[in-house]
Formats: sequence, structure tokens, C-alpha cells
Amino acid sequence: TNQVAELFACAVAPRGMAQLLEKLGQSVKIKHRSTDSLVQTSGQLMYDEVTQTLQIELVANKDEGSVALKAVPLKRVKSVKAMDYIEGTRVAYVLVVNLRPKDTEEMSEFYAPEEQVIFQFVRAEDRATWDSGLRHLQSAIEMAAAMDTVEVPTRGYSRIKKVKLEEPRAGVVVAARFELANGQEEIMEVKETLLSGKSKMKLNEFVVDWVQKACVLPSETTSLYRLVNSLVHRATLEMKTADIVRRINDCHFESCIQAHDGGGTGQEVLEIAKAQLKELEQDMPNLVGQHGTAAIMLIQILRRNVEKMKAINEMAFKLHESKGRKEEL
Repeated sequence: TNQVAELFACAVAPRGMAQLLEKLGQSVKIKHRSTDSLVQTSGQLMYDEVTQTLQIELVANKDEGSVALKAVPLKRVKSVKAMDYIEGTRVAYVLVVNLRPKDTEEMSEFYAPEEQVIFQFVRAEDRATWDSGLRHLQSAIEMAAAMDTVEVPTRGYSRIKKVKLEEPRAGVVVAARFELANGQEEIMEVKETLLSGKSKMKLNEFVVDWVQKACVLPSETTSLYRLVNSLVHRATLEMKTADIVRRINDCHFESCIQAHDGGGTGQEVLEIAKAQLKELEQDMPNLVGQHGTAAIMLIQILRRNVEKMKAINEMAFKLHESKGRKEEL
């Protein structure tokens, strides 16, 4: 409870936090509906900071004056959404709360029991208070859970002293050896799966995870990410450039003639090569990317190579045609 309250205080200004918690702790009139009970029922809603639950008091029987109490743990709140509905000539101020399944409910691959609770408020101000309050409390709960799962390092943190790039092995884009100030050496390998989208982890998450495992000072995370991102960008450009150069060379007139194995005239083969080169030239911004000066310069150089290949093909075509006429004679 204290941890959630402290994290809630970080998310909201201290004075605003106290006022918001005070308002949530006050009972407010609502109309209640849920997936378990589709009939709209009048009642009261408040937040209990001690038990971290939403306390819902519903009128069970108007004639007898009996009430039903429901307590919804804050940790079950999955999402909150404010919505407005028109009921006749009045506006209904509604807050839709999606709840996670209870721990006792069975879940399978095809069924995960979730509950939706709808609170209708009399005033828009009350709805806004609960909308903002539940969102902040939900974030505090998630932050507390994340902090509980953080691994404690087995040795002290150290700064990076020296970086040495190494030849990456198969399936690795960037490999580097880091010498730390405490004498330890750590190796970082950025694999191709991380960049191809096959991995669920992003590059920034990978760097943060590596910093934690290698016990590097957290203050060096940002500069390390910039370095790794730059190395990855350079290595990616090199691979993409090599692939584009190979495709340009495949459009050589002689290679196209051999690929068609005598099918079609020289003019037809030349036109096919021109079309392939034109398509490749148009796709270059998408293949290389347009971020950074290096990518822009690289595209210009590759486009000049395409123009050179077109000129070479014209000369090869003329030579091919002259040889054909001589053979006919």
C-alpha cells in the first residue's frame, strides 16, 4: 500500500495527489451496470486506500432499504474509458472500467473471463475525478509490479572504459567488447533477429537489459544506445548496399542474355534490363532509408551506378548486335 501511494505521489503533484485521493475516498452517487448484472442499479462509489479496493454499495431492495456491497481490487482494473451518452434531453456521464479475470476464474487458450463495469455519474466533474484518479492509481500499481520484478545486480556498477569492435559471427549484425573500469570485460552482440522484427524486444530495450546484466552505470545507457544505434545503422547500410550492388550487377546485359538462354531478341533483353534497373532505382529510398546524410549520399552514388550500368548495357547491346550480323554474313 505504501509503495503504491509513493508511486502515485510521483505521478501526481503532491498537493494534487492529496486532493485527488481525498475526493476518491468520498462517497459519490452512481448508477451501476456490469456484465454480471445488466440491470442498472443506483448506489454509491468510493475508493478505500487501505485495502486498495473500489467499494461499491448498491441498493438491493428499495422497499426494504437493503444494500449489497461489492469490493473490486484495484489490481483488477485493466483499462478505463470515459464516454458520454444522450438520454432524452440529458447527457449521461459514463466511465467504462474493464477488469482483469479473478485469480479463481479458469482461463484457457480460447476463453479468458473478463468483466466490464459501467459507472454513470450525476456530474461531469465527478466522472473526470474518477477517470483521472483510476488512471493514476492503475499506473502506480503497474509500476509497483515492475519494480518487484527488477533483478538486483550481484556486483557493483561500473562505467565503460573502452570499446573494441569485433568481427560479427553469422547471424550477428554488431559485435563489440566493452572494458569496464573495474577490470571486467563484457561482450555485446546485436543479432539479426532483433532488427528483422522476429524478436519481441526493441533495440532500446535490448540496450537497457544489457546495461543491467553487465552492471554498467545506468547513467551511461543513453550514450551507449546512441553508439549501438549508430553501429547498427552503419552495418545495416553496408548489408543493404551490398545487396543493391549485387542486384545492379545482375542487370548486366550479358547476365540477362545468359539468364534468358537465347529466348527473346537482344532489344527485348535490353528493355527488360532497363525496366529492372528503373524499378530498383525507384525502390532505393525504401531499401536504404532516408534518415541521415550517409543514406542520402549512398542513394546518390547507387543511382550513378545504375546510370553507368545502363550505358554499359547499351554498349554491350550494340556489340552483341554487330556480332550477330557478322555471323549472318
